[in-house]
Amino acid sequence: MSFGILGATKEDLRIISMGAQTAKPITNLGDDGRRIIHDLHKMTPQYLTGKPLDSLTDLFIQTLCADIDSKFPINVLTSYEWQTLDILAYVKTTWAHASITALFGSNIYTIWPEIEKWLWLFDEHFQSLFTKLPRFLLPLAWALRDEGWEKCAQWEREARKSETNKLFGEDPDWDPYWGLRFVRKRATYLKESGISDKARAGNQMVFIWGLNANAIPIAMQVMAQILQRPALQTSLLLEISAARTGLTSFDMRKVITSPKLKSVFQEALRWATASPSPRVVREDVNLGEFRLKKGNMAMVHSRTLQMDFKTWYIPGIEESRPENFWPERFLADDGSATESHVVSENQEAETNYSDDIKRTSKSEIEQENIPVQEKSCEKEKERGERARMLSLRPFGGGTTLCPGRHFAINEILGGIAALLLRLEIEVLPDELKKNGAPIPGLKKQGGLLPDRGLMVRVRRRR
Repeated sequence: MSFGILGATKEDLRIISMGAQTAKPITNLGDDGRRIIHDLHKMTPQYLTGKPLDSLTDLFIQTLCADIDSKFPINVLTSYEWQTLDILAYVKTTWAHASITALFGSNIYTIWPEIEKWLWLFDEHFQSLFTKLPRFLLPLAWALRDEGWEKCAQWEREARKSETNKLFGEDPDWDPYWGLRFVRKRATYLKESGISDKARAGNQMVFIWGLNANAIPIAMQVMAQILQRPALQTSLLLEISAARTGLTSFDMRKVITSPKLKSVFQEALRWATASPSPRVVREDVNLGEFRLKKGNMAMVHSRTLQMDFKTWYIPGIEESRPENFWPERFLADDGSATESHVVSENQEAETNYSDDIKRTSKSEIEQENIPVQEKSCEKEKERGERARMLSLRPFGGGTTLCPGRHFAINEILGGIAALLLRLEIEVLPDELKKNGAPIPGLKKQGGLLPDRGLMVRVRRRR
């Protein structure tokens, strides 16, 4: 990502570049040992796993359910009458509000009531900023960037002012100004590391965008596929109902391990993500017809792998063709093998990174022969299963493996469970025939939004 686009000064860029994984080590800017990008990734798991993850998930689900109950109040007669709406637009709005509130607090909506409108416009136009075309050619994209700067800077200023009213040593898991403790710790780390106010605002802006613009499109894709298959919706509702702890409450751990729901989710990740990952080539290697040279950069394009016919097609099962959304594709796989592999890859990459930053001179990095490490999964997995495991890469990999993936899973599956337990939803056949079924739009990277809406009728479940 170009930090210059986000407001970084030359000094910010000097600090950020230290230890950055690039094709050629940056040696002319000075290196005092700071590792901003790497440290941010390393600090994330302690705040987005275990009990902190449970607390964050609970807050997200509570906010989401409150929004649903506000639109469809229990024991209000009109809630049990059919209403027509675009369910994908509804998911997009409710998930965004719940996610932003859980992560960044409720005060951000006082500062920035139009944040959700900004989020999806920014998502649509952000990539054009990488062209670095002037403002008069990209007026909306630059205006959105400026709005993000202004609002995120104001959000941080007000959050810091709020700390003067706290008791000495108070360290809450969540508060209305900062939101999640992790967001506060992250902002404080950037400030203490010498990052300028404007660059911090730019970083927070992209943080808000990244945490929403990848997970929410997948929630929309999952919902679209479920609703187009009434039999699947019925079976998933039975599966989710088995996890209920009350009329509309549920055990989150049982929901995220529900086999059919998990399979639909994993298929949505395969079918509707495009997460290219840049990698530094550590040794000369032949990859098909290509020769990759040590020290160069390579781009791992996940969607190419996730749509590969040889990897995903099962002879005799036409539904398994990779261009199809096949809900049962991962029914026999709970995702643990893939997660185990990406964690193993991350650990190996962290070891390699640690070794690299110990070698300070360019000549050392260029001349050292790095042995090929044999992957244990190659011994344990059959070729087809291994190819599939290696080809499903919605969360990237290596040292930049998405640290927020566990919350993404919880908000998508937990949100779907909350929605289905509260609402009856039926696709309008005539509208579906007229508009066509939603498919992944290819205008962006990461989680791909459906290319059209899905009109349904909705009412409160009795």
